[in-house]
Amino acid sequence: MKILRILRMAFNSLRLNRLRSILSTLGIIVGVASLILITSFGYGAQREILSSINKIGSDAIIITPGKVSDVRRAFSSIGSTVTKPITYYDLKFLKGQIPGVVATPSLTTARATVKVGANEITVTVSGVNEDFLVALGYDLALGRGFTSTDVNSFMNYAILGSKIANDLFGTEPPLGKSITLLNTKFYIIGVLAPQGNTMFGSVDRNVYIPITKLISLTNTNSLGAIYMKPPKGMSKDVLIALVTTLLKNRHGVENFTISDMEQFANLANTATSILTTALTLIGLIALIVGGIGIMNIMLATVAERTREIGIRKAVGANSMDILLQFLFESIVITVVGGMIGIVIGVLGAQLASRLSPTAITPNSIIVGFTVSVAVGVFFGVYPAVKASKLNPVEALRYE
Repeated sequence: MKILRILRMAFNSLRLNRLRSILSTLGIIVGVASLILITSFGYGAQREILSSINKIGSDAIIITPGKVSDVRRAFSSIGSTVTKPITYYDLKFLKGQIPGVVATPSLTTARATVKVGANEITVTVSGVNEDFLVALGYDLALGRGFTSTDVNSFMNYAILGSKIANDLFGTEPPLGKSITLLNTKFYIIGVLAPQGNTMFGSVDRNVYIPITKLISLTNTNSLGAIYMKPPKGMSKDVLIALVTTLLKNRHGVENFTISDMEQFANLANTATSILTTALTLIGLIALIVGGIGIMNIMLATVAERTREIGIRKAVGANSMDILLQFLFESIVITVVGGMIGIVIGVLGAQLASRLSPTAITPNSIIVGFTVSVAVGVFFGVYPAVKASKLNPVEALRYE
């Protein structure tokens, strides 16, 4: 009962000094909301990357030119010397030697302009084959994918990413319509379902054409990578050994790197965990700053209420009663601020998801609320102890 009475007195004190209480609470609100919001970006990036990796499948492998020992360098020239590039003919050779294998190339232009009437948009153009939907785990919203006949016949066909289709045609069905790309007319045979941000960038803003057509238009045959899945009944390790032997014999040197999706998943987990930890620390710093603000205001409150403390002690309150009252005031401020901060942080993350992937986890909410209460206790102890140690005689004489 005594605890409830002290807690009620703490609430009454905060209610009587509303402006001071609101200012104290603001620091905690901003700190908790910031913690939830910024960590949602880290968890969102992790979810998107791992989702794109899972779409491809854990049994997939990626062949990149140049021999490197670190998967982080697989898509760059750092640490490798490409004496013999990987070409589309290497991909055709591997498909011919490994019946049933699923393999698609990565041949991409830097930027190109696609035109529909007077409407022009800058896009990324990727040359692919008939396996690219299965190999990369993409789904179609409309139309069909490429066939081997389309690829071998250098057909002027295109598949659009969802955002490009919307930007060019709006609500009109784009199938069968033409676009001008690389000074060539292409006919649309398919539109991808929204894919979001993947490990390959923003797929929704890409245009896909047969790789044979892209090679003929750009005179470029060197691939950035080959994405491959083993045929039914073959393990990933057997596929890696087989591809290594075939390409090494074909090139005369093992001047390529084979990575698997498990390596990329581990790398993505590590990178996003570091990012999320860094963002969490930034949010915690904001909370600590809010706690320092509470301590400063509570110290000022002790000075303002010195006479009140003296009167309470004179009528029978002991040092523990005074300590608990001021400590409860700090805790109430942080609990209320933490709850409001959680609501604002969650709403902010949901709004931010329209611009960038976000993910709100129970851990970020629990950590934010727990730390806010801990901040209230930690930074409220010193002012509470100082108030409890005031001499009642000197406090009553205080003006």
